[in-house]
Amino acid sequence: MLDLKQFNQRRAASFNQQRALLKSLSSGKTCCCEHCKAPLQLDLHSTTKQGRVYCKKGCTDILLELGA
Repeated sequence: MLDLKQFNQRRAASFNQQRALLKSLSSGKTCCCEHCKAPLQLDLHSTTKQGRVYCKKGCTDILLELGA
């Protein structure tokens, strides 16, 4: 069983990895899915206030909450 410190460290590492991915995609760089190696796509819908990072196969699918 994981203790709380290990859980928090893993959660923080995952958050930082996703933040770096979003930064790269939003600056126009091509990033690939870790699983299928297909290019990831960044889809931002300002009208629904949600965004998404995904690959075509669905291995990666990250939902984003967009601020006002």
